[in-house]
Amino acid sequence: MPKTKDILNWYFKPSDFKYTAEHLFSSDTKIQVANSMKQMKEIIIKIPEGNKRPEKKLIDDIYKLFQDKYNQEYPIFYSLFSKRDVRVLVWALDYRPNVNSQIILFSKQFEIAKRIITDKWKDSFIISLWHILLKNWDTLLNQKEQRISLTSLLVTKCNEYNRTRKDILKISSNINQFIKIDSPKEYANRLIQNKILISEAHSLINQKESILVYEYYFKVIEKYVEIINGDNIENNNIKAIYQFLIKQNSKKSKLLICSYLINNSKFNKVTEIIKNQTVNMVGDPIQKSLWKYSNLTENQENNIELARNKLNILLNKDFIDVFFEKLVQDYRRKSYWLKFIDKINDIKFIGNRANYKYLTNIDNISKFVDSRYKTTIRNQSTCALIIYSKDFVFVEFTDTGALYIYKYQNFNINLNAISTMEDLKTWSKYKYACKNAEHTGYVYLNEEGRITHQGNWESRVNCWMKDYYD
Repeated sequence: MPKTKDILNWYFKPSDFKYTAEHLFSSDTKIQVANSMKQMKEIIIKIPEGNKRPEKKLIDDIYKLFQDKYNQEYPIFYSLFSKRDVRVLVWALDYRPNVNSQIILFSKQFEIAKRIITDKWKDSFIISLWHILLKNWDTLLNQKEQRISLTSLLVTKCNEYNRTRKDILKISSNINQFIKIDSPKEYANRLIQNKILISEAHSLINQKESILVYEYYFKVIEKYVEIINGDNIENNNIKAIYQFLIKQNSKKSKLLICSYLINNSKFNKVTEIIKNQTVNMVGDPIQKSLWKYSNLTENQENNIELARNKLNILLNKDFIDVFFEKLVQDYRRKSYWLKFIDKINDIKFIGNRANYKYLTNIDNISKFVDSRYKTTIRNQSTCALIIYSKDFVFVEFTDTGALYIYKYQNFNINLNAISTMEDLKTWSKYKYACKNAEHTGYVYLNEEGRITHQGNWESRVNCWMKDYYD
């Protein structure tokens, strides 16, 4: 007697479905789906909690409505705004369509806007107003009346709130943290006391990291780097500072905080991290344009320039070490030039491609070789170190030979078209910058020329330095 499977001609194997399901999508598709899910999770983390900021067009429309009808009697003016409009009006408080437009929050208009918001109040406005406070922290410190008015409203509404929305409770339960003028200092202290890295500052109040972009948190990190010391200055804490700056994504913040770390001696034990992270974040200190920012105070500009010079000195020291340790073993010349490290403006290497490759594999200088190394057209083993300092250019070579000294304005050599080392040796062998005289203890001096590295050459260079350099 035939079986049911034979009659129906249906031979079902559950394992067949499993195999098909497992192989329905290709490996590439699975990887793409996994990456998409990861990106979605990252986006979710960055999305602010609570009221979502309305689209710019909606904010612009409400701002214009407010400005166009502002002079009407309040009952009429009030009636123009629906509850939906008022939600947008909260976000329009610090909106400015162009540089000449008035900002509601920083003008007498704020009290009228505040009255409308209060009369058509929704608890979710607590979130929006709190964001407005953090975004405009610095400016509100200089607008005492508006600051008091805004914080008073927030405190009142937070104290009145008695429901269960988690996003509102997170703010209302922490609102007192943001009322005092020195709040950022207290916040920074709490981070240190609770051993929370500055890059995770948002976690102190159970918020998402998107809030780290606000002015308030720049003040927090300013206070944090001032307060932190001793055992808290460790590799992970310093790296967290740079992670915070990446999240905040403000060039001004990067310049000011990185400069503070470079200029302050309490961070000396983590100099290597600071040097590498700062160059990655701000840029090579020889490129002055990268270290400029508008609307800084004179004191801030001076601090940034001081840091740029200090960082350049650190890098120049690395290059001198490498030249006289790796390319040529000459402790005496290395020791001599390190005495002038604070006065060196820039350093260049000239050499063959093999030496270039060699330098790019040395960790502490690899990132900076491209901006400082020039390859010769012809291949030769000798390499040159060009030192720019004060009004002079000094050229050292790996084949000990002589030191060549040029006045800066007379060094008219195109470093991008060097054929051989001879292109850097424009002085004849008879043109000496310093040479022993026939009489013992005397030397002949010229402002430019050669100084050989024979015998006690340091004393001859010192004589030249005393007359022309110091």
